[in-house]
Amino acid sequence: MIVGFGLLLLLALAGLGKDGRGLPLYGAVCAFAGATVCSGLMALLTSAALVGLNVLAWAWLRRFAPEAPDRAAVLPVVGTLVLLLALGLSGAGLGLAPVLGAGAVLAGLCGAAWGTPLVQFTGLLRAADGLVVVACVLHSWPLFAAALSLWGVLAALGVTLLPRLAWRRVEDV
Repeated sequence: MIVGFGLLLLLALAGLGKDGRGLPLYGAVCAFAGATVCSGLMALLTSAALVGLNVLAWAWLRRFAPEAPDRAAVLPVVGTLVLLLALGLSGAGLGLAPVLGAGAVLAGLCGAAWGTPLVQFTGLLRAADGLVVVACVLHSWPLFAAALSLWGVLAALGVTLLPRLAWRRVEDV
């Protein structure tokens, strides 16, 4: 469990400020981390959803211009580390797995707070992945359904808005 969540948080930090090229690997590590803390049908469905949705998102997002992280990409990483430290200190009574799952959500939200629209959208997808992992940690079917609904909303918004935003970004340059 610790190895899975450690890899998950390292990939979350490494992916801050970047586009969706690492989404398939991130989805596989999320599936591994979630499957180590739950079992049965929940583990199977969360793993299939995480891997499948991230591969589909990567296949769709790779058609946009790649984003290279700039020097400002260090700000979400520092913010994530500070929030993870505060979460670890304040949530010690919750247990290790829920705190690490919430850290994955926080890392995605910090990634969504900075950068171009494509980078922000990828951060939101990673936060939704974190919610699926938290659903697996808590064995919560309603949270799993809510996380999949969030994925659906993000997919609809991405299909509608990202082509326009990416085109506008190219025109501005």
